[in-house]
Amino acid sequence: MILLLTASAAWAQATAQMSGTVRDASGAVLPGVTVTVTQVDTSVTRTTVTDAAGAYVLPNLPTGPYKFEAMLQGFRTYSQTGIVLQVGATPAINVTLAVGNVEETVSVEGAAPLVDVKSSGISSVVENERILELPLQGR
Repeated sequence: MILLLTASAAWAQATAQMSGTVRDASGAVLPGVTVTVTQVDTSVTRTTVTDAAGAYVLPNLPTGPYKFEAMLQGFRTYSQTGIVLQVGATPAINVTLAVGNVEETVSVEGAAPLVDVKSSGISSVVENERILELPLQGR
């Protein structure tokens, strides 16, 4: 039993935590920002989303070097490298996202119109209701 408690205490000491707040250029908090950290040595990623106060917490991260990214539609992606987590460290990485460029995608599909090349007449479709409303001779 003592061995298990010692192992769990050792595991808890071999991790770190990253937290912070994400704001826009005016200082307003940004909820819904996707925050991703990637451990450089192992390429293992952890992702979270900021809460209503713009805050995020990434607990129990293995120690080592990390790459940090924060993304939200309509804003430029924030990226930071060179973050090295030490045992038991809890660095606060506060981020300010700049407004991004508006991107617009227009998809155009061209198709040839359906043309009857065998007939030169003009035609149109007459609805059934219009036919029933036509006056009849002898009524």
